[in-house]
Amino acid sequence: MEARIGLPVTVENDVRALAKSEHWFGVGKDATSFAIVTIGAGIGCGIYVNGDVVVGSHGVAGEIGHLPLASSDAICVCGRRGCVEAVASSHAILEAVRSGRSEPDLTLADAIRLAHEGDPAAVEAFERAGTAIGAALAATVNLFGPEVVVIAGEGVMDYDLYERRFREEFLAHAFGAAANCRLVVRRHTFTDWARGAAVASLRDAIAVSAGSHVE
Repeated sequence: MEARIGLPVTVENDVRALAKSEHWFGVGKDATSFAIVTIGAGIGCGIYVNGDVVVGSHGVAGEIGHLPLASSDAICVCGRRGCVEAVASSHAILEAVRSGRSEPDLTLADAIRLAHEGDPAAVEAFERAGTAIGAALAATVNLFGPEVVVIAGEGVMDYDLYERRFREEFLAHAFGAAANCRLVVRRHTFTDWARGAAVASLRDAIAVSAGSHVE
C-alpha cells in the first residue's frame, strides 16, 4: 500500500485503534485506565493503562474472545475449543438458534426477533453469550482494575437480550473493588471506527516526527 500511494501506512488491530481514539476523544479524557470491549462478529478488547494502549510483545493483547471460558464442546473459528467467541459472537449465537430450532436458514434478525418473543432456543443462546462475556470481562477487570469499561460494537444493539446474565456473571467473578469499575454501553458507528484508524495513523506519524513514544 505504501508503494502504491506513496505515503506511510499504519496497520493496527481495529479494537486497539478504537481504544486509541477513546483515549484522545472519549472516556480516556477523564479516566486514567479503561477497557473497551466490542461485541459482534468477534469479541475484542482494547486496554488503556499506565499511559498507553496495551499492544503486547507479540502484538497480541486484549484477546478476551479467546479466553477458554465456554463449554469445551463449543468450537471457535480459530479452531480451538471453549473460546468466548465460540458462544458469544453473532455467528455463534445465530448457529445456536438455527440448531436449536432445526432451521438452518434463519437470519440473525430472525434470531433476535425470536429471543425478544421468548423462544427458548433463542433466549438460551443469548444468555449463554452473556454468561461467557460477563466472565471474560470479570477476568479482564481482575487483571488490571480499570476505572471504566465501555461495551461497544454492533452487538450492543441487542444488549438487553443478555444484559441480565452478563451482569450476574460479571458480579459473581469480579474480585473485590474491581467490580466498582463503571460500565458504559455505547453503540459505535462507522465514523468511530474510522476515527480510530485516523488516530492510530496520527500517533505513529507524531512518534516518527518526535522520535519518541507518543501518549
